[in-house]
Amino acid sequence: MRTIIIHLDVVLCIGLAVITVMLVTTCLMSLVIVLCWHKSIFLAIAFIVFFGTIEALYFSAALIKFKEGAWVPIVLALIFILIMCIWHYGTIKKYEFDVQSKVSINWLLGLSPNLGIVRVRGIGLIHTELETGIPAIFSHFVTNLPAFHQVASILLIQLMTPL
Repeated sequence: MRTIIIHLDVVLCIGLAVITVMLVTTCLMSLVIVLCWHKSIFLAIAFIVFFGTIEALYFSAALIKFKEGAWVPIVLALIFILIMCIWHYGTIKKYEFDVQSKVSINWLLGLSPNLGIVRVRGIGLIHTELETGIPAIFSHFVTNLPAFHQVASILLIQLMTPL
């Protein structure tokens, strides 16, 4: 009898998760209609109204079973959203730190004769999101490590959006 109850709880969780995915897919499909297929926004709104009504009815039926076990995917989603928000906040803080503490090429070139760094074979890549300047982590590597690669490259990868 206990396995049947656990099985029903899992079914309730899956039902709520499936309808949530269906709602998100409907919203994204309306964006595809407007942005990719270049159709009328009224067609996208009609699409959302038609399918959204059906999915909203199913979603309300799934929410009735919320206390019986359908709360599990909601809690998991909230945990993942919290993790993503913390990650985003940390990424913004890291970029702000990089912008404030970047070093100039002149400072680095003036420092180089006094370092006594041994060059080793290989290529060193430093990834940064800075458009100008040298990231502070590179100056940290140069001043604190006794050896560095023969070729050092600062790599910037940006997504280019069409105008």
